[in-house]
Amino acid sequence: MLVRVQLLLACALMLVIVGTTPSVRAQPASAGEVRGLKLGLSAKAMPASGFGELACGSNGGAPRQRLDDWSDFAKCRPEPNGLREVYARFDDEQEYIGRATDDPRYGGMRSGTRLGGHAIVLSALFDGGGVVRALRFVTDARAPPHERRMAHMFRLTIFNRYGPDGWSCTDMPAAVGETPVGGIFVKQRCEKVTPERQLMVEARFLRKPGQADIDPVTGEHKPGQFESWTRFEIFDPSYTKR
Repeated sequence: MLVRVQLLLACALMLVIVGTTPSVRAQPASAGEVRGLKLGLSAKAMPASGFGELACGSNGGAPRQRLDDWSDFAKCRPEPNGLREVYARFDDEQEYIGRATDDPRYGGMRSGTRLGGHAIVLSALFDGGGVVRALRFVTDARAPPHERRMAHMFRLTIFNRYGPDGWSCTDMPAAVGETPVGGIFVKQRCEKVTPERQLMVEARFLRKPGQADIDPVTGEHKPGQFESWTRFEIFDPSYTKR
């Protein structure tokens, strides 16, 4: 029931965002999850076109060592499950053109790596043989506060893309000191397993201890005093650490 309610909200949201972000529209699995990325690809055969930067990942965080190609995945530190994360940024040529020329045609465009209107950190995870065994999408914590505030709603785009049925969701209770933001509290983890994919979505929208909109001493507004994010991971269910 919770997921169905969220899907109704997602549909209203998608009327606004899908028109400018075609990469989140439903598409055949063979077309890949985004820009051709999908489970089972070989690093040696993956083109770098469409991506402005490749680097070793940091579990959905900022990029580390720069890489020349997907096949350099072995330079990245393995995670506990044996997979090596390669961060990928969408080619944002339009952003650079706008900055260099001060062209007003680019002024209203939000470039960079975005899905469903949200700034994200995207990465592919490779096994020892260079095969993509997982994809990771994490809303970018470096986004400005007004964008980051909506980051928890990226999960609605995911439910819309992969369908509302078959998800198993758990709403976790607030820890000591955690409070809602504007009356909304999200601390949720959802999973969906199919023969082709194992999907996991986790989202937060809350205030941690010590966070508040207004400084109790000065009375000044403190922007960004909240936790709001979504983590989405797609795993190959046949993968086992070797």
